[in-house]
This record gives sequence, structure tokens and C-alpha cells, in this order.
Amino acid sequence: MSDQNVIRPSARDEDLPAGSSAVPESERPLEDGFMNRMAQMPPASAIGAMQNPTAPPRRKVDAKLTQKRMITVGMLLPLFMMFVMPMLLVGTSTNVTPHDMKVAVIGTGAQTSDLAQQLTDGSAGKFDVHHVDSADDARDEIKTHDSRAAYDPASGKLYVAGANGRQVTAAVTQLFTPVAQKAQKQLTTEDIAAAVENDPNASTITYLALGAILGGFMTGIVSSLMPAGTKLRVLLWFLMPAVVATGMVIYGWAVFGIFSGSAFMPWCMLYLLCLSCVTVTTGLMLVIGPLAMPLCIFLMPLLGLGASGLTSPLDMVGGFYGWVHTWLYAPQGVGAIRDAVYFQDVSLVTPVLIMLAWIAGGIALAVFGTLRQKRRHLFAALSEREEANTAAAAAAASV
Repeated sequence: MSDQNVIRPSARDEDLPAGSSAVPESERPLEDGFMNRMAQMPPASAIGAMQNPTAPPRRKVDAKLTQKRMITVGMLLPLFMMFVMPMLLVGTSTNVTPHDMKVAVIGTGAQTSDLAQQLTDGSAGKFDVHHVDSADDARDEIKTHDSRAAYDPASGKLYVAGANGRQVTAAVTQLFTPVAQKAQKQLTTEDIAAAVENDPNASTITYLALGAILGGFMTGIVSSLMPAGTKLRVLLWFLMPAVVATGMVIYGWAVFGIFSGSAFMPWCMLYLLCLSCVTVTTGLMLVIGPLAMPLCIFLMPLLGLGASGLTSPLDMVGGFYGWVHTWLYAPQGVGAIRDAVYFQDVSLVTPVLIMLAWIAGGIALAVFGTLRQKRRHLFAALSEREEANTAAAAAAASV
């Protein structure tokens, strides 16, 4: 390091408390090594993502113009919610009817196969009916989401899962009631995965998942807006989802009693959902700044709940929501929470892998945004020092 970059203590420094210095931060010597120098730069933040210290200084903006811009930006988010939310809600609340809903008929032989084919053809694409050999096979398929319901022509019994929601139960009941009446059978129902007494619509999962999503979103916003060091930011990433998940489990148990058994797997799904929201929000905010807020709102609470299958079953709404559900972490996480509570036989490997992939992507975005901001500050500091050294050399040469 050259002598020009070494700052010698002045007489004024001797009067300062220990550990402090009168030397401005911009004039202090830089450490050796690129990463050490990067560590000396100011912490990254979402506001820093909108700034570039290496760019030429902007002209001074009139105060009234600045106020108008702030008001305009403040109105954009409500306008976004006003137009986008109704669009998504309309898609999940209109024309809610079965679309290739998978159900089964119990029995063996050609008569059972013929009945399944007749129901498929007569439903005009609403139901996809197949046959299973026994009631145990039907129960297994319902528990693993391979079938929504199963009907036994011999006994007139309809096997359903109340945790799928009343819309599904009503749809399959409407399908098999005429079949039972034609065979002069009294249609009875057996609930394979019943919702708890205090949660008859199995809708509590929606509120718990929304709490995890909003908790992760707000943690990501706070984590990215404050110019925090990387260690503190990572600590918030992994600590706050645990707090949120624990709070949601306590809320669901105390108010609705939905965790009568083990709450470990639901807690894990709540934690991963919240963590994915934290990392993706932080990563996007550090890369593109506060403009990421409406994008995160669209990806998390809006699409997250709309494409989860909880507010409206995916096989009773348009194919768009089913397509989103297959790759987006928020609806996968919401569905995984419901399965962890009511459908323990369903494999959670796919939603866990999708959430982990998005968590890794969010961390990668956060690292990229942090390094880009620190790199800009480092180049700006080096440019200032180079200009100062050049001016000092020119002054010395002129003496």
C-alpha cells in the first residue's frame, strides 16, 4: 500500500476517546485483498439498490416534483391491489365446477368398468372415473390425493375426505346420488380425512399459511430496507420463520384444535414457507429495490393462496392455477401445510424441494445484490482516492 493511502494520526486525534478517529471513513486506508475491501464498504439495502455511487451526480430535483413522485409511488401499490386482486379472485370464484376430477368406483368385473365409463362420458369432462378393487384401495387413494372420492355400488357408501372442502364433497355427492337412487340404494357417507369440529370447512390452514406468508414477507422487507450487516440479515432469515411458525402452530392449536396429533411436520412446512418468502423478498429487494414489493405481493399472498387449492379446489377452477401450483413455492407450501395436518400419507418431497429451490434462488439474489452494491461503493471509493492522489501529486509538482 502506498504512503499516500496511509492516514497518520493528527494532534486532534489524541483528544478523542479510544477507538474513535477524526479521520473521515472515505479517507481511511483500505485493507489488502478484494474481499477485505468489499467488507469495508457500507451494508447493502433495498434503497441502495436504487443508487449507483459510480454514476455521475444527478441534477437537483425540485422539492415539489419530489413530493409528486412520492405520492405517485404511494398510489401505485393500492392501484396494483385494486386491479390484480379482483382478477385473481374472479378466477377462483366464478365457474367453479369440476374439471376432470378424479373419482373411483369400487368393484371388480365388467359391470364396474362399464359404470365408471358411463359416468366419465356422462359428465362431459367434469369427472375422470376409474375403478378400484376394494374399499381399502379406495381409502388409500383418497388419503394420497389419487382420488377425490370413491363410491361402492354394492353398499351405496360414498367415501370422501372432508378436509378437501365442502365444494368437493358437494360435487361428488351430486355425481353419485343419482347412481345410488337408480340402484335403489340409500347413499351414505364415510369421511376418510375429516376436518376437526372447530374447523368444519378445513379453512384454518388458509389463515395459518397467510400468517406464514405475511410474516416472511414483512421480515424480508425489514431485512432488506435496513442497511444491516450480512450476519444480522442471515440471523433474521432463519430466526424469524421459526418464531412465525411457532406462533401459527400455537394459534391453530389454541383456537381451533387442529393439531391434536403431532405438530412437527406442519411446523416444518410453515417454517419452510415463511423462510422461502423471507429469502425471495430480500433477494428481489436487494436487486431491484422497493419496486419488488408489488411483485412479491403478487407471488406470495395473491398467487400463493389462489393457486394453493384451499380457497378453491384446483380441479374446480381454471388450469392456470394448477399450472402455477406446480412450480411456485407459495402455493406448494400452503398445500403442504394442509397435507401435513390432514393427509399424512401424502408425500411432501415435491413441495419441500420446490421451496428449497426458491430459498436457494432468493439467497443467490441477495448475494448478488449485496456484492453489486458493495462493488459500486468500492469502485467509487477507489475513484475518489485516485482523484485525490492525482490532485495531490499535481500540487506537489507545481511547488
